[in-house]
Amino acid sequence: MGFFYIVIHGTILLSIKPHDDVMNKQQALIQILTFGPQRDAAFSVFVNADNSPNDPPFEVSHQHLIMVLEKYLADEIDADDIEQWANLIDFRADIDGSAIEGYLYALANPEMMGGGENKANILRMLAVLTQS
Repeated sequence: MGFFYIVIHGTILLSIKPHDDVMNKQQALIQILTFGPQRDAAFSVFVNADNSPNDPPFEVSHQHLIMVLEKYLADEIDADDIEQWANLIDFRADIDGSAIEGYLYALANPEMMGGGENKANILRMLAVLTQS
């Protein structure tokens, strides 16, 4: 928890910022989309966050995709996690996955990627992504 000092007439007061540990919608999306350590709490924040039509959508980049694919290859997440991740991005208007649209389609439809060859296909995707 963060704090700051307030000085009033030579007296130092300690004040604790009550909102330091509060996650906002943007931080929640980062936790969700990167399978961060606070992902479970982030879903609650994300679902309960106010949705304003003026808010720009969160843009998912190649770096986000690379991070998720590497977590899969390290067995930190499984094939179902990747499929759900791709579908979440694909179906949310407040998340922009256009930069990785082709990859999202492939990840959301694993049966089109050759079934049991999933790790090999993910390695190929990662090779293409890291070449550019």
